[in-house]
Amino acid sequence: MSPSGHDQHFPLLPPVPRPDELVLDDPAWTFPSVCAGGGGMALLRVWRTADGHLAIVTESGVGVSITNSAEEITAKLRAQFPGRLTVMEHWRTGDGADHERLDQVIVTGRRTRWRPVWPIPPTNPDYAVHEAWMRAYGDALLVARDG
Repeated sequence: MSPSGHDQHFPLLPPVPRPDELVLDDPAWTFPSVCAGGGGMALLRVWRTADGHLAIVTESGVGVSITNSAEEITAKLRAQFPGRLTVMEHWRTGDGADHERLDQVIVTGRRTRWRPVWPIPPTNPDYAVHEAWMRAYGDALLVARDG
């Protein structure tokens, strides 16, 4: 971690100039998985950022979970959206948790890491940055749908 508390293994959360303009909104997006079951389905929403794309993959409960398929999901998204790509997992209330949550995913080689984006406790070093990002973009992104 840097002196500011930011985990430098994770890129900063990107600004999303137009949260209302989705590049892709697919409520039945399918993804492969090496886990038993062979794959799954999720809600996928993608936006342009200043220097790339932001993808939010929402768990649907169909097939393999998005967490168990993070590597395959990230690889598929990187192939479709070359350049800088920020991938986030979104779990709705009731999908394994008593509250909605959003986690940033990073895959480096064969290593996958998750960083909680929201909610996080005020004692988390990233709290102020994440709270500001959620106010500016996150809340609108989580409810955005195309049409």
